[in-house]
Amino acid sequence: MARSEVRLRRVRRAYELAHLWIAARGVAIAAALSALAVGLHRTTDATWLVAGVLAITLGVLGWRGGAGRRGSLAGVLAGLPPLLAPGVVSALSNGGHCLTCATAPSFVCMLTCFVSSALVGVAVGQHATRDAAPRRFALAATVTAALTGALGCGTTGLGGSIGIAIGLVAGGVTGWVSAARAA
Repeated sequence: MARSEVRLRRVRRAYELAHLWIAARGVAIAAALSALAVGLHRTTDATWLVAGVLAITLGVLGWRGGAGRRGSLAGVLAGLPPLLAPGVVSALSNGGHCLTCATAPSFVCMLTCFVSSALVGVAVGQHATRDAAPRRFALAATVTAALTGALGCGTTGLGGSIGIAIGLVAGGVTGWVSAARAA
């Protein structure tokens, strides 16, 4: 075997190991977010399903690299307000913990999910227009933001999850259009 072939194999192995480590980092981020969500909100089977899908999504997008990796990390950051907002609103309005949402989630919590998702959707849309591959970035960011937010807003039920989806899409389109007009 020639020296160049050995070196090429070493470089390829290092490249692949770097991608695997980044994928593992994505899974670790999903695990940390899941632990945070379990501490703040009530858990259901849907919580664990969303946590698993988030871990797989972050792992795959991290491994693939490029705009998907950049968008997935931006989406996790964008998903933090919808993850945390219901707990803050619940504590301020009821003086209680989000666990009280188990019986009847309030309209205020669902509205909070929608508004916080719409606001971060605008930021995602504007940031996506500055990326080299804006569509892939926006898709990855929207998916991971929705999954991250669903760890918190999903505890309010289907209404909270729908609020996240509608808010992110509406905000993302608004941000995309406003950034395109400014350019």
